[in-house]
This record gives sequence, C-alpha cells and structure tokens, in this order.
Amino acid sequence: MDFFAITLVVISAVLHAGWNILGKSNSGSGLAFTMAASFAACFLLTPYLLWFLASIGWSALPEQFWLMLLASGIAQIVYLVGLIVAYKHADVGVVYPIARALPVMMVGAISLTLGHTLTPYQWIGFFFITFGCMLVPLTQFSQVKLKSYANIGVFWALIAAVGTTGYSIVDKEALNLLTEVANQTFSDQYSAIFYLGAQFWAIAVPSLIWCLISGKFQEVVTAWHIRRNASIAGVMMAATYGLVLFSMTMTDNVSLVVALRQISIVFGLLMGIWFLREKWYLTRGLGVLAIVSGIILALSP
Repeated sequence: MDFFAITLVVISAVLHAGWNILGKSNSGSGLAFTMAASFAACFLLTPYLLWFLASIGWSALPEQFWLMLLASGIAQIVYLVGLIVAYKHADVGVVYPIARALPVMMVGAISLTLGHTLTPYQWIGFFFITFGCMLVPLTQFSQVKLKSYANIGVFWALIAAVGTTGYSIVDKEALNLLTEVANQTFSDQYSAIFYLGAQFWAIAVPSLIWCLISGKFQEVVTAWHIRRNASIAGVMMAATYGLVLFSMTMTDNVSLVVALRQISIVFGLLMGIWFLREKWYLTRGLGVLAIVSGIILALSP
C-alpha cells in the first residue's frame, strides 16, 4: 500500500471509532439506528448518484454489479445490526475489537482463493492483530479461557464480524467491475463515491422493507425519533467508508486494507474511556500493543 492510501485508511479509522461511540449511545435498536443512519447518507449522496448514472448511461452497469451491490448491502445490515445489538450487552472495548479484527484472518483466507498472495510477515501480522483483539476484552490474564468469550455480546460481535468479511470481499469485486465500466468517463475515485452512495441505498431499502413485511413498525418510529444522532453517525459512516473505498482503488489486495483498518480499535478503546467512562486494563494495553505490532508487520514489504 502506498502512503496516501494508508493515510486515508487511518483517517477513516478515527471517524469509524467515532460513529461507534454514537452507536453505543443509541443502542436501544440496532435496526432502527441502521435505517436512520443509512437514509441520512442516502439523501446526502443521491444527487451525485443521479449525475453519475446520467453520465455513464442508465443501463451501462451489468446485472452482476447490482446483484453484488445487494449482497453487500445485506452484509452491511448484518454487520451494523450485530454491532448495535452487541453494544446492548457489552462495552465498546469488548465488542468493537472482536467485530473489527476477526475479519482480518477471514478476508486473508478468502483473498488467497481469489488469487492474491500474502507474505509470511503479513500472516504473522494478521495473527497478532487477531490475538490482540481477543486479549482486549479481558480485564485480567486469568480470564484467558473459552468461557470468558461465551456471552451474548461476543456472539453478536461475531455476527458483525461475518458481515464485515462479506461486504469487504464483495465491495472490492463490485468496485473492480464498476471501474471497468466507468473508466472511459470517470476516474476510479469518482466511481468509489458512486458505489458508496449506492451501497447505502442497498442498506436502507432492505432494512425498511424488512420492517414493513415483518410488522416491526415500531422500528420505523424509533428510527424517526433518533434521526438526529443517527444522521450524524450516517454522515460519519459515509465519510469513513468513502475513504476506505478510495484506498481500495489504489490497492489490489483488500486484506491489507482490512488489516490496516484495525487501528480504529485503538481509537475506539480510547474514545470509550474518555466519553463513556469505560475502564482501562493491562490486558487491553497489551492487546493494543499486539494490534499495532500486527499492523506494522502486515504492511511490511
């Protein structure tokens, strides 16, 4: 990864940790928060979407792209709902590291099947990141045992991790297809912004349809009631993932982007302590050290 791509991902990590603090503060309903935040980003980016499609042609994008976009949106819903529900049962310092870092190994493995190569240093770095994230939720070293992770908060964090793995892989492939179609008209960065806006529609609309079909009308009402904070989070989400998509256009191997994004765990822990008065433990400090060391190894040549 070049220096500019690394800088974009680090900035996105700060924003990502910030909207997770807002998610923790509004953890009453994961689905409602997801809807409100997503629709805010949709309305912000829709004029750009219309302009982009009018420029390349309304029928220029193949059906395969729209199917991948839908799959990405569903994976994003799984991630967001899993994350917010997990926050109802555990600290940000517990949920956030597990949800964000476990996909590192998952995406690395899938990247191999897609033909990408990873060096031994990168695999060691991925291991350190994952190990650090498993250490961060603990308050003392004697808790390093399976039952320490056997709780409902960690379960939903794992669900969120599966969602992250899904959309990270799909987004890279969909973005490749999009840039191939649009590169005669727009640069890859313009295409990344279009994909960002389209993805939020792929999150918001299925969420709303699910609420209407399943009779969860209260979720829609709740989404309206929390629209202010959720909208702020939605704008932060758009800025966060927009920077990540930009970096994806500069990097062939998406697993490196996913690994670097885990620096947000450090920011998330610090914000949880400063804003939510969560506690700091030696285990969390060593976990952070392992994560940072792993990121350095993963990005080494």
